Amino acid sequence: MSGRRLREVPLLLLVLISIDGAFCRNMSPWLGTDSKWPQVKKNFTKREVMCPQNQHPVGNICCQLCPPGTKKVSDCQVAGGHPQCTGCIPGKDYTDQPHYHNKCLRCGLCDKEHGLEIRENCTTIRDVICGCAKNFFCSTPVCKLCYPCTQCAHGVLEECTEGRDAICQAQENKSFYLLLLIPILAIVFGIIWYWRRKHQKDIDNLKPEYKEDIPLTYADIDLSKYIPQIAERMELDQVKRFVREMRISEVIIDRVKHDYVNDTDEQKIQLLKHWYQKQGKKGAYRELLQGLKNIGLRGVGEKLQEVINAHSENHPENGNSSLPHS
Repeated sequence: MSGRRLREVPLLLLVLISIDGAFCRNMSPWLGTDSKWPQVKKNFTKREVMCPQNQHPVGNICCQLCPPGTKKVSDCQVAGGHPQCTGCIPGKDYTDQPHYHNKCLRCGLCDKEHGLEIRENCTTIRDVICGCAKNFFCSTPVCKLCYPCTQCAHGVLEECTEGRDAICQAQENKSFYLLLLIPILAIVFGIIWYWRRKHQKDIDNLKPEYKEDIPLTYADIDLSKYIPQIAERMELDQVKRFVREMRISEVIIDRVKHDYVNDTDEQKIQLLKHWYQKQGKKGAYRELLQGLKNIGLRGVGEKLQEVINAHSENHPENGNSSLPHS
């Protein structure tokens, strides 16, 4: 009898568990067929660690931030701990607020070509502070570009300052005299134009002929190995004028200047490389000489022409030693 009762105990427990499970399924708003618990649980597991202010989540813990003037080297190992930080390089980069980045911000430049000059040097905790140079002004709170002060031809009412252009005196009304001068000036300029046009032909006939047909003969020379020699024979401002003539964007010119700020020779080489990559080998030689001519550097083009043509491998192909002069 006692053995039978022992066998009935597990059966009774199973029945009670089944009833309890059914009861729970009918009563709980979370575990029924329409329960949102699985979705809530899913969202909970995906939720990121919420860190206090001035701390950064790293995995399942929060780390302190690196102070200004430093960058992160490695994460902290315990919750609320400090990461390993190292200082930025003075005069090269900086960070001006607490952060959790592994790089410092690069110091800015005060571009003289944009009328700027250094007021305060870049430190590890602050970027360089620029201001307008003498005879330049800027009308915005943060100056990225300064403009030349207006030169007043008829007197100055208020001098040019760093934050405002000069105010000039108004020109006297001389419309009557201008109306009288216009036809006279037109006649004078007409005579000068006619004289220059007539005598320019005589001057051109006296000049020695330039072999401008050579770029057609050597249209596909590989100029990549001559770029250092080309750069050596040009000043930086001449290279900039040339690449602008070749429609190289100001963004690329500024980036090259920023990347090689203290190396003008490398700036020239990199700018010429950008032009050659954009132009390609085909017709590059002709474009080089024509571009130099267009910006008034014909003499530089002739020197480069002599250097490049001196190499035997640049002789014309198919036995054509020259092209007829026009």
